[in-house]
Amino acid sequence: MSAGSLRLRFLIVGVLSVTLALAASAVGLVFLFKRHVERRVETELNVYLNQLVAGLDRTAAGEIVVATPPGDPRFERPLSGLYWQINVEPSGKMLRSRSLWDAELALPPPSERKMRRHQLTGPGGAIVYLVERRYQLPARFEGASIRAVAGLDTAEIRESVGDFIEDLIPFLLVIGGLLLAAGWAQVIVGLRPLTSVRERLASIRSGRRQRLGSGLPDEVQPLAVEIDALLDARDHQVGKAKARSADLAHALKTPLQVLAGDAERLQAKGETEIAAEITSLTSVMHRHVERELTRARIAAGPGHTRADVRQVAERVINVVRRTPDGQNVIWCVDIPDDLSARIDADDLAELLGNLIENAARHARSRVQVSGGAAKDHVFVNVVDDGPGIPAERLGEALSRGGRLDASSSGTGLGLAIVSDIAEAWGVRLSIEDGEPGVRAKLRFPLR
Repeated sequence: MSAGSLRLRFLIVGVLSVTLALAASAVGLVFLFKRHVERRVETELNVYLNQLVAGLDRTAAGEIVVATPPGDPRFERPLSGLYWQINVEPSGKMLRSRSLWDAELALPPPSERKMRRHQLTGPGGAIVYLVERRYQLPARFEGASIRAVAGLDTAEIRESVGDFIEDLIPFLLVIGGLLLAAGWAQVIVGLRPLTSVRERLASIRSGRRQRLGSGLPDEVQPLAVEIDALLDARDHQVGKAKARSADLAHALKTPLQVLAGDAERLQAKGETEIAAEITSLTSVMHRHVERELTRARIAAGPGHTRADVRQVAERVINVVRRTPDGQNVIWCVDIPDDLSARIDADDLAELLGNLIENAARHARSRVQVSGGAAKDHVFVNVVDDGPGIPAERLGEALSRGGRLDASSSGTGLGLAIVSDIAEAWGVRLSIEDGEPGVRAKLRFPLR
């Protein structure tokens, strides 16, 4: 895929979008999981606080003690990460879990709120997540109140979040792969109408189709309508150009015929030199006019048509057969009746006319016109049994102003016209030594 490929652009946008979406999802999921863990910790710590308050009692000396501490063994293990602490007011006495060892939790100043949450520095510099609750004790405690806190080292919370991230990453990678695959499938399906448009355009170019037509998705159909309208306008312009070419041909050929008649009258009067010069110039002008008119007709590019090869070839042969060169030649035509080529019938007649006329001029006794269909092309061969041309001069035959032998008259523009038409229709033209004679080969592409 090139840098300008729509598929590549969609793929890049899809990768970036999926990456950003998964990154945002990962951040959001980790945040939610952390809040979930904190809520679970908070619930657990509240249970411990309730157990602490329920386990309070007074000694015979009137001191408040925790007669029944919470049952979690971590409270008894020094620096275990799970702690509790009770501050008795107004006496200022402090009760602590064995896990605090000789440390204490530096609580913020008292507040009117009965329940608060803190993150404070605990034993060993660890950050501890604390839940604080204020209790007013019953009358038997002589009106004392307490601030009870239970806390958990946040390292355990971070460890739980880390485990969650480790489990989340493979899952997100799988989801990302599935999303990218779905996005790529969407791109393929979404761009398929453009492939259909390209195939239809190729069919128009090959002559198998006239217009894009309908049946495309709503987003692509307006483009097809505009292209069909453009093709309609182009065909209209080509038709007008052909009409102008015909008018121009009539306007130019009439004066040339008058000049040819004047040359004949001069010849009859004995002005042979002037007559010969006028005849030569008129012939040159006629050939140039024919070539330019042909080029004007095909300048707009190939149309959407096919020609019956045998029918056109027989029509051309019937005309050439009446010429002095064609009267003494045996004509052999070997072309299937159903053979057709992607070319305008008039242009095919121009192609074959020049080649067949040239073959009749140089043939000793026989001209063969054959044709057929191969796998990827239609071919037509025009072969004469004349003297042929040297191999080193074959390249000159189709050059501008070239001709098949040095003795023939004229400018050689006929073969140049053949080259112009062949190029316009994508036809491959070659001239070979027929041994004897010359073989002119035309190859018409199927598309």
